[in-house]
Amino acid sequence: MSDIGRKVCFEKAKYIVYEPYRGLHLAYHAKMFCFSGRSQYQKIDIIDNDAYGRMLFLDHNLQHTEYDARIFNEALCGTAKRNHAARIIVLGGGSGQTLVELLESPIIAHVTLVDLDQLLIESCTRHIRGVNQAFRDPRVRVVIDNAFSYLHSTTEKFDTAIIDLTESPFAMSNHSTTLNQLYGDIKAKCKGCCSQYLGSSVALAKNRRLINIAHGSCMRILSMVRLDDVFIPSFGAPHTFMHAGYER
Repeated sequence: MSDIGRKVCFEKAKYIVYEPYRGLHLAYHAKMFCFSGRSQYQKIDIIDNDAYGRMLFLDHNLQHTEYDARIFNEALCGTAKRNHAARIIVLGGGSGQTLVELLESPIIAHVTLVDLDQLLIESCTRHIRGVNQAFRDPRVRVVIDNAFSYLHSTTEKFDTAIIDLTESPFAMSNHSTTLNQLYGDIKAKCKGCCSQYLGSSVALAKNRRLINIAHGSCMRILSMVRLDDVFIPSFGAPHTFMHAGYER
């Protein structure tokens, strides 16, 4: 079949390039930019794409697609749901996808979501299907705050923590200290149970060192720690999810 006259490239203003790990660049055509802006913390883009539907990018890193959100959400939240967690704290999760998944379970009694980025929450509420309803659910409380600081200072107790953060909060010289505090707080306040998204599983991934550090810290503090690698089509690679404290 001839490719003569076929448009194979897009104007720069009409696509977003995502680099899941060194050596792989994925260009996603923006049929329409639903939202594009910069908060105090990150650049936020929400686009429509012919292959994957509505997509969310933070600092050009892919976070969500309409097409395969179910795969990511199940990998992150499925273990907590199967273990009948009723009171949950979500650290991050401003895209609303974690809430959408958790609230499908009738067992969920209360979810506290802690995220720094008010603009992220507002833009996803307006432009991503199901998010507005999730944030308005009476079982949900939203706290605009640093997730680590909030969990460290709160006196509340939860059945589990869902950690849905980008790699950026850990990109600091003292990330080992931060992680040790995080898992210590989870042990004290979340029954030692958590599920965490850690990023690309590929050996050359920029955050592979973080995965190793997080896994090591978690193993020292919490029990029954496991890593699951899940292939997510729109991400172009398997991604790692860590679970701790669950019996199954």
